[in-house]
Amino acid sequence: MKNLSLSTKVLLGVLFGILTGLFFGEDVAWMGIIGDVFIGLLQMTVLPYIMFSLIVNIGRLSLDTGKKIIRYGLIFLFLLLSLGLVYLIILPFSFPSWSSGNFYSSEFVQPSVPFDFVKLYIPANPFESMSDNVVPAVVLFSIFIGLGVMKLPNKEALLQPLDVLTDGLNQVNKMIIKITPVGVFSIAAGVVSTLSWSDLSRLQGYLLVYLLAVILFTFLILPSLISIFTPYSSRTIFKITRSTLITIFATGKIIVVYPQLIENIKDIIRADENSSEENQDRVDIIMPLAYPFPNLGTFMIFIFVPFAAWFTGKSMDLSDYPIFLSSTFLSSFVAPITGLPFSLDLLKIPKETFQLFVVSTVLTDRIRVVLGAFHLIALTLLTIAASGGFLRFKKRKIARSLVVIGISTLVSVIGLRYVLETSMKNIPTNLEIVNSFKIISPQQDFVLLDRSKRNPNPKWRGENTLSRIKRRKKLRVGFYTDARPFTFFNKDTVLVGFGIDLAHQLAADLEVKLEFVPIEPGKLIEGMDKDHYDIVMSDIFLSSRYAETLALSKPYLNVSLALLTKQDNKIFNSFETASKLDTFTISYIDRKDIANEFLSYFPEGGAYPVPDINSYFELDKIKDIAKDSARVDSVRIDSIRIDAHLTSAERAASMTVINPKYKVVNPLPYHINNALVFPIAKDNVWRGYIDKWIDFREKDGTFDKIYDQWILGTPYQEKTKKWSILDNVIKPRLFRKDSISGDSIQ
Repeated sequence: MKNLSLSTKVLLGVLFGILTGLFFGEDVAWMGIIGDVFIGLLQMTVLPYIMFSLIVNIGRLSLDTGKKIIRYGLIFLFLLLSLGLVYLIILPFSFPSWSSGNFYSSEFVQPSVPFDFVKLYIPANPFESMSDNVVPAVVLFSIFIGLGVMKLPNKEALLQPLDVLTDGLNQVNKMIIKITPVGVFSIAAGVVSTLSWSDLSRLQGYLLVYLLAVILFTFLILPSLISIFTPYSSRTIFKITRSTLITIFATGKIIVVYPQLIENIKDIIRADENSSEENQDRVDIIMPLAYPFPNLGTFMIFIFVPFAAWFTGKSMDLSDYPIFLSSTFLSSFVAPITGLPFSLDLLKIPKETFQLFVVSTVLTDRIRVVLGAFHLIALTLLTIAASGGFLRFKKRKIARSLVVIGISTLVSVIGLRYVLETSMKNIPTNLEIVNSFKIISPQQDFVLLDRSKRNPNPKWRGENTLSRIKRRKKLRVGFYTDARPFTFFNKDTVLVGFGIDLAHQLAADLEVKLEFVPIEPGKLIEGMDKDHYDIVMSDIFLSSRYAETLALSKPYLNVSLALLTKQDNKIFNSFETASKLDTFTISYIDRKDIANEFLSYFPEGGAYPVPDINSYFELDKIKDIAKDSARVDSVRIDSIRIDAHLTSAERAASMTVINPKYKVVNPLPYHINNALVFPIAKDNVWRGYIDKWIDFREKDGTFDKIYDQWILGTPYQEKTKKWSILDNVIKPRLFRKDSISGDSIQ
């Protein structure tokens, strides 16, 4: 092992870590702590190193040299990012045809967190910026201190001690680098032991396209640029930097090996026979200056935006690309975790897709930083060559490189599109996922009535509803037949949904069977008065009308009103565009008061009722609907044109799963919220029981797990141990052999 190079040891550490995680599974998850310790040790010297290095090197610069470095640095930065923009347009062609609606996300009602430019870039309190590890602010602070020191006549009295301190910090970093193989082994084992491959299966389109971008830039485009404009060869660069790049891949962070990366670039410059100390010293200036700016690793992460649009069935038009590219450029100045939601929101792409990105960071964070590191290498070498006066333009090489890059890109995009088209056939759409959902609660015996009718067992004199339920051993639950995701029939004509799941739980707690009674549209109050159901468990909004005529449980869920409209309908994307319309019409089911409340913000808008959601999708079937003399139904029925349907955001999102050509929007300046309640038989004892049952089942998490599945689309699964070779391959075989040998002995 002593004869092995550091890069080989690091690579072996990563491989053995992966194998250890696969073999032992969750049993070695604790190794992630050792990895965190290693990263912490690497990181402890980085920020002081950057700060003191910038102060020393800028302080010693002449004004002309400083201007030259900054000018060429910005030129090459924009050149590299421009190449990134080109590939952000090209790479989405890898995505084949795909359509899938979206589940509801709580992001719909959450305000966007504003980007704090001041805190990130302005060191109002330098010590706070240092303690919070805000690198851009610390870099700016160091630049100003360096500029101030540059003009001092006796500056060497300060710069020499700082120079020694910088060298000391670098030596500490080199000491820690020696244990890198152990650190990356622990990190790899910890990550792989907890990695859920099923979570990543639906992300393969994004992961493969992003991996393609990293490979093209790291191993083809950037090396070609360096070899065209500078005297440094790709072979020398990869030979010197490979151990550092592997460490960066394993840790998922550039900054933890920043001093080592700077030393690598100096070694690359030294490998050239015409190198000078001045060029090597400029590395200490350019690298820290370049770090706060966007790099291609972060830049290309934004390929997730067209992926999210493609995956959710919202195709990006050519008119969307200027907005996408400009927002990407601005958002790339911050971490993707902050910038991506901004871009998604700007293009009206469902924010719940961001959760997919969070899952993907397990892998993308590690390949992102490799491209980011190589971006810094390329930017530094190009800037040094330009500012040093030895920038070259090799015409033959650029022509050959353009041909190679063009053919490689074309073949890669076409090949990847074919691979994705083949593999995506095996990935379920959201509709298929919904149809695979099972009732979470203990399933009770039930009867599904074909129509609504009176309870065949009237109450005895003085008997309350709860007592009758106990006596009959049956609970009658009213439901709407098509009220996704609360009550509906799946593809196997099984009655399921949020309310149905709760009904099974309620019946299990009462130790009774179930009778599901369909509610005729517009006859909920009549059915309750005639004793057709003990409780209704569809999505019923709380309203003054219902409060006056029905007994209602306490609220069990708050929902937000929204519009369901076609994907290409952009007039309802914001309050500004919707309020400028001359006229428009929305449909609604039953709740005229809510429709009028919504239309109070739009004087030119109109609405009229429809019997069910299908009437919105099949406008030609809307006939014989009574007009309302008030604001509602202000258009002629025989020429009706409905632009959107008013409902809850939860139900609207569920409908996009069935009809991916539709989307959920809220054109109001704020969200109108309403509470869902259970209409129940008029009985104080029964009402008291239901209210206490809601309290109990909310506190024990029953409502949450049912909500997560039916509303958010997260399948409920009993917690199981992660797959591992030891538990799932070796142990079953050993136990099987033992049982066979035991039988033979008997």
